[in-house]
Amino acid sequence: VQDPHSEAFYIRDNDKKIYWSPAPGPVPGNGDYITTHGFGYSTYRHTSENLEQEVTQFVPLKGSVKISKMTITNNSDRDRKLSIFKYSDRVLGVDRNSASRHIISQSSLDGKTLYAKNFYNNEFSGRPVFSSVVNTGPKAEVRFTTSRQEFIGRNRSLNRPIILSTDQWLDNEVATGSDPCAAFQVNMKLPANESKTLWFLEGEANTIDECDRIIAAYSELNSVENALGEVKSFWKEKLSRIQVSTPDKSMDVMVNGWLMYQNLSSRMWGRTAFYQAGGAFGFRDQLQDSMAVLYVDPALTRKQILLHASKQFKEGDVLHWWHPPTGRGIRSKITDDRLWLPYVTENYIRVTGDESILNEMLPYISARPLEEYEHEVYLTPQTLDEKGSLYEHCCKAIDISLKFGAHGIPIIGAGDWNDGMNRVGEAGKGESVWLGFFIYITLIRFQKICEIKGDNERSNRYRKVATELKKNLNKEGWDGDWYLRAFYDDGTPLGSTENTECKIDAISQAWAVISGVANETRAIKALNAVDKHLISEQDKIIRLLYPPFDKTEKNPGYIKGYIPGVRENGGQYTHGALWVIKAMAEQGMGEKATRHMNMVNPVNHADTRGKSMQYKVEPYVVAADVYGEPPLNGMGGWTWYTGSGAWMYRVMLESILGFRIEHGHIILKPAISEDWQKYSITFKADEEGTVYQITIKNPARSETGLLRGTLDGKEVHFKSRESKIKIEYDGKMHRIELAMQSESEKLKTL
Repeated sequence: VQDPHSEAFYIRDNDKKIYWSPAPGPVPGNGDYITTHGFGYSTYRHTSENLEQEVTQFVPLKGSVKISKMTITNNSDRDRKLSIFKYSDRVLGVDRNSASRHIISQSSLDGKTLYAKNFYNNEFSGRPVFSSVVNTGPKAEVRFTTSRQEFIGRNRSLNRPIILSTDQWLDNEVATGSDPCAAFQVNMKLPANESKTLWFLEGEANTIDECDRIIAAYSELNSVENALGEVKSFWKEKLSRIQVSTPDKSMDVMVNGWLMYQNLSSRMWGRTAFYQAGGAFGFRDQLQDSMAVLYVDPALTRKQILLHASKQFKEGDVLHWWHPPTGRGIRSKITDDRLWLPYVTENYIRVTGDESILNEMLPYISARPLEEYEHEVYLTPQTLDEKGSLYEHCCKAIDISLKFGAHGIPIIGAGDWNDGMNRVGEAGKGESVWLGFFIYITLIRFQKICEIKGDNERSNRYRKVATELKKNLNKEGWDGDWYLRAFYDDGTPLGSTENTECKIDAISQAWAVISGVANETRAIKALNAVDKHLISEQDKIIRLLYPPFDKTEKNPGYIKGYIPGVRENGGQYTHGALWVIKAMAEQGMGEKATRHMNMVNPVNHADTRGKSMQYKVEPYVVAADVYGEPPLNGMGGWTWYTGSGAWMYRVMLESILGFRIEHGHIILKPAISEDWQKYSITFKADEEGTVYQITIKNPARSETGLLRGTLDGKEVHFKSRESKIKIEYDGKMHRIELAMQSESEKLKTL
């Protein structure tokens, strides 16, 4: 397993004939490196050979360009002869080995910019990329190459490139038909006790002229500094809409910035990270992410809903994922994808009150149907002239999903959120208990939307189906101590005490509670089973299922291809772990919900050196999975690009701290640790300065309960666990101070 560099900086002392990297790799210098990751930028600081070095990288708010600003300070009492090197791979396609032969490079007249195109790149054919070095100064010499062989050499790597290991200089030639790169060498003299700042640009545009305009826009240090300041200001404003202060400082760190930053930068906009550089939209993925975005940018959520609706086939199914700009993607038999459209649409309307979105007219797409033996197929759909309202799109998504098997439980198809269970129902008869819970809550919530539209026949029908489904889930889906996960095509249960592997699955128990299908007795029993079989305090994880698939004769699908304890196969799949915590909070188990959230919080997986060496991944963003079997226990995987970032934000804010927005009201329903004495939430309701400062005290050391106190000094108390406060959009500061009541006070109030 490798993580090779595709970009590298080097500094060479031409008198001493030594070189190193100002960033931690690929050639570490003597001494420590201090790496600072901020919102929208990263900075690397290092001191060696009496030279202070700082590299800051960021992407401006405007312009398709990445800026790498390097400052070198000569702290010695003599002038230094230095060469600064910047190297970038050239891919312009899916894979460098296959794409490199098609790349055409050229240089600017001054040799400070290198351009490249790939006319065989399907999505971006002919669009140029550029690499440029700026602010080198009149006395510096700039040289370049577009040949990897010249820079790296035969049988070498970026750990010891030939060009730095010898006295050679780059040849200033554009190589044709070679293995391409973009590399610069800046030869300069740095006087004693002086500093030099230069920066490198990497970008892409429609034409070379447009590339040059971008370079010109960032040709002065002031423009670069201003651009970095704009990035910091943008994120400060965006992430400060909601700020919390709790006794759990690891929760504060995540809610007050990193979770929403991860969600917006990696999931909504980049759709990429170290472990997946795809750039595709997932139908279910970005829809779920957009629910968290409602707190900082409702317009973005609205836009996301409409985009996804336009990727629905006329029959009602949807693209599992697709790539812009062509729209090529996967048509599949996965059954939950399409249902996230009505689920998220209803959530958006409930939060914003914007019912007009239902009337938006959106096209359908068309492509060949899947053959009976096909689970999925990669294709380019055609956009039809025929359109339907968002409401009609949502109804199609629900109606195509109301297919039930022998137990009256929904057909699982080729996967039902857990794509790895793609063979449970490959013959078309397998059923998903989890999908039953998801359909139930979608029907219950969306039938109210049908009433808004005056579609009473459909509303009544959805309510009737939901009632029957709830009965079947409790009759056929209950295993005695917890809920089943599914039924195979032949009727064999999955997630049952009958199974030797996957006896219990977390998401069935969580959604039985979240959906409201389970009564209080079964909800508590199911969550206690999760606590007993799936939660490991020792390993600090909540497993998705247990035991992992390994030797069972039944083939649930490609989930069995993962080694036991990795990803969905019995490790912590954080998405599901957060649903468990959400269920606990909604059941009033505030103590457990808070404790387990603290346990899965990535900050707490790396708060000591030993734990960080075990966890191995970034502690400031959420990992999609944490491994659950020896020898990998506690090791994180697949960070940044995971929908669990958005869900962790929502579960922390909505389920534990109990803060939601619905139809112009603040809803407060805390489920916290008995050890918490108080916490606070600051909510910026609009751009005009309306702010709600909320303080909730817990003198009785309760984990949930009724609230009473003051709103702007006036006494208020509430008769249910959901406290409802109308938002006054008046540009003023409002103070809410409430206390959770003890059991005796609750009874007195009731």
